[in-house]
Formats: sequence, structure tokens, C-alpha cells
Amino acid sequence: YRPVLKPVLKQVKSWPAGAISDLWDCFECTDWNIFREATTNSNSINKEEYTTSVTSYIGKCIDDMTVSKTITTRSNQKPWMTAEVCALLQSWG
Repeated sequence: YRPVLKPVLKQVKSWPAGAISDLWDCFECTDWNIFREATTNSNSINKEEYTTSVTSYIGKCIDDMTVSKTITTRSNQKPWMTAEVCALLQSWG
């Protein structure tokens, strides 16, 4: 038997313990006025550039706090069938 669909590798991010409080600390010590000043020209704020810079910074902070790992998914694998469930099933039989 040869499967028709090959396994797919996916990048997933997980939040370690304490990462959310670290993220809030990062946001609290950020000087948000820097983003506004960098995108202001003659008392006019470039809203698109301002939004892009703030969301990019938030994304960078999230990337710094989360852990990225690669998992293998198969077409017939149910989402609730985790490594822990597989280990329990193997220990039974």
C-alpha cells in the first residue's frame, strides 16, 4: 500500500509559559510616539505607513516571544490525534 497524498510539513508557533506577560511588558516599555513621528510629514500622518510599521513591530515582538516548530501532518490524521494520544494508544497495546 502506498498513500496517494504525501505528508505535509507545517510550521506552527506555540506560546511558552509566561510569554503573554512578557509580551505585555514589551508593549508597556515601547515608546509608541516613535512610530507616529517617523510617519509624520508636515503635520500629516501617513496612515498606511504608520499602520504598517506598528503591525510589523507587533509581529516582531510576537515572533520573539513564541517558539516555532515543524510538524508533519497526514491527510488521514485527525486533529485531536496528538503525540500524547498516540503514546497512550501504543502503551495500551
